[in-house]
Amino acid sequence: MRTNWAHVYSWNMHTSQSRRLRRLFAVVSILAASAVVPHSIASAVDPDPTADVPSSYKDFDQFPACSATVTTFCVASWGVDLNNDGVFETPDASLNISFKAWIYNIKDYKQPGLVYELEVNRPSGVPAFQELAPEIPVGTAATFAINTGAFRPSPELFASSDVNYIDVNQVDGNWITTGVIRTYSYTAAIGCEDDCNNPTSTYDYKSYAQGVLNYESPGTLRDSKKGMWVSSNASVTGGLVFDQTALTFSVDLLGPAKRPDGTDNILKYSAFVPDTFIQFAYGTTADVLATSLSTTRTDSGVTTKVTSTATRVTAPIPGLLITMPDIRLYGTAVASQGVHTAALRYSTAPTLKIKPKTSLLRAPTIRRASRASSTKVKVVGASVSGATSYQAMCTKGIVTKFATAKTPTVTVKNLTKGKWSCKIRGVKKVGGRWSDKLNIKL
Repeated sequence: MRTNWAHVYSWNMHTSQSRRLRRLFAVVSILAASAVVPHSIASAVDPDPTADVPSSYKDFDQFPACSATVTTFCVASWGVDLNNDGVFETPDASLNISFKAWIYNIKDYKQPGLVYELEVNRPSGVPAFQELAPEIPVGTAATFAINTGAFRPSPELFASSDVNYIDVNQVDGNWITTGVIRTYSYTAAIGCEDDCNNPTSTYDYKSYAQGVLNYESPGTLRDSKKGMWVSSNASVTGGLVFDQTALTFSVDLLGPAKRPDGTDNILKYSAFVPDTFIQFAYGTTADVLATSLSTTRTDSGVTTKVTSTATRVTAPIPGLLITMPDIRLYGTAVASQGVHTAALRYSTAPTLKIKPKTSLLRAPTIRRASRASSTKVKVVGASVSGATSYQAMCTKGIVTKFATAKTPTVTVKNLTKGKWSCKIRGVKKVGGRWSDKLNIKL
């Protein structure tokens, strides 16, 4: 039985808008239990995630426009480039186009996330209001700015649209989420939790745009994801998981093999990984990482390579853009390591993996972690065959500090008073396996 599935706002097309069922992107943010920093999962030390959400606010209450009297939990601005000329404007009221934003997961789970979407509110209700065409043709760009006051959303976006960028910054004491997105086509399907061979119903959206910034615990890992996003047009998307031991991203995509009109349902998947996360997770740079990753898919136990492109991005947020634009779902013969296997059913639930091309360096033996000054710790490990540099990491609570050196003696700086847990690893293009940890008190 598959887990971590997300039905992110799938509106029930057979009921009135007052009874519509939102398809919440319950996609698990890049998990890190035994991942990059061990404190990234919510724990007893985390503050109350709902403390900065006004007590009067209820799950799914849509934000009004910001004004002189409404200064937080509001939409500061939004616009659509309907003329494809680079100019973002609020559409004419006669088009009934709106931009919606709200918070969810407050009461039951106390893990509030921020959601947004474009809508066309047609008087007839046909087609469904999340269908943006023809008013907003597929590929149209839109921009937005959302003010959530003292509440800080996760910096990582999961989107059912193309993404130019996403960013979360504090301005004059308020957290402002800004982004530029571009609509794309999407096939909704119900009954795809385990596979999507026989969905109970399907619906084609010719133009669609929606996204969610799920809750994530405070800490250096969260901060390192500033500007990070993933997007897919899959009907159902499983939790994006990052395995620190293998430095591997994995994600499950589900969708029917055919669209309602009988054409092939071709999925695409993209991920933008900022430089800050690359340094923390992989111990390298985006330029090096771009040539060090491979992408695969696994269908019914058979693994094959996937064509992907890694592109260096320098602005507005530097990082690495990984795209897989042609993921086929119809059943075909697949091959793995020269062994040909006929698929017994449609390949409608592939697992994608993004991982290093070569084996990771073994974990070094950590020899000592000693006080170098009131704000510095010297971490010393044994040499690792093949390593060209070394990275050390020291963690206290939800704070993590990193440092690199050419030798296995690494000094970690800017530490505060208290007990720190430190470890070290070798790096050859990408970081190797981490050593055991040693504690040091400053």
